[in-house]
Amino acid sequence: MAELKDPTRDELATELRRFRRGDGKPAVTRMSGLFYLVEALGDGIPERAFDELAVLYRDHGLDPLTNVGAYFYLAGWGVGLGSVDQRRNAYVASHYAGDVSTPWRRSERGIDELVTLIRDRDEHSRPWAFVSIFQSGDRFQPVLDFNMRDESWQPPTVLIDNELIDVDFHVHPHPTMQGFLTRRFVLPESTLQLDVGFAERMAVLRVGWNMPVWPVWSVFSWTADPRIAVHMRTFRERAVEVSLQWWRKASPGEVDGLVSDGAIWAERRDPNTMNLPEGWSVS
Repeated sequence: MAELKDPTRDELATELRRFRRGDGKPAVTRMSGLFYLVEALGDGIPERAFDELAVLYRDHGLDPLTNVGAYFYLAGWGVGLGSVDQRRNAYVASHYAGDVSTPWRRSERGIDELVTLIRDRDEHSRPWAFVSIFQSGDRFQPVLDFNMRDESWQPPTVLIDNELIDVDFHVHPHPTMQGFLTRRFVLPESTLQLDVGFAERMAVLRVGWNMPVWPVWSVFSWTADPRIAVHMRTFRERAVEVSLQWWRKASPGEVDGLVSDGAIWAERRDPNTMNLPEGWSVS
């Protein structure tokens, strides 16, 4: 079985143009042969892909004077007519009393915007970044891994304790994923702040990555037992997932036991009587 690859911007744009050429009002039958659109919007199911395209029309395409609205107008949504040329003439008559190329130019810009919206909805083809922090004594060292498709990208910004870190963001092909680029930064060790109080921050790492498609962030940290990793991942739909992962070849049941931290766990008690940091509350 051939491996499915994530659609590129050009592939999605080509199929959006094919969809625009259809006769009459759009229907699910227009999704026939649009492999990349069906995969990106409907996980291979044409009916689901068409429904998702209808949602994009409802959320972004109702105003024909916008770029995305011009695309959906020329595609026949709410208009119909026998061809895209007829719809273009109707657009000029209804919304623009001049050059017939205007709705076409707007529609082409709308395709570019729609491709970004479609890619932004797809969790499987977006850029992703891993942030790992290793701590030893009063020192810590971040490792940053950036991964993206072979398309447009922006360099990240990295700050440690509000100090901008200079990073040379050149990328190279991913060693195992065709069509992807990658870049790793092993940042120098930094010193933890030791003169802090309860719940005060000993170090702050902040990474910004202003990509055309919102990236997914993954963070690795460690519990008191160094064999257990804590993996935090963010999702576009304003969600976060945290999982505890066993990172040793032998299973947890085959070791002598898990590490515990009595100094921290001994303080467990009714949260209403805990000495919480200033501004914290229990509800």
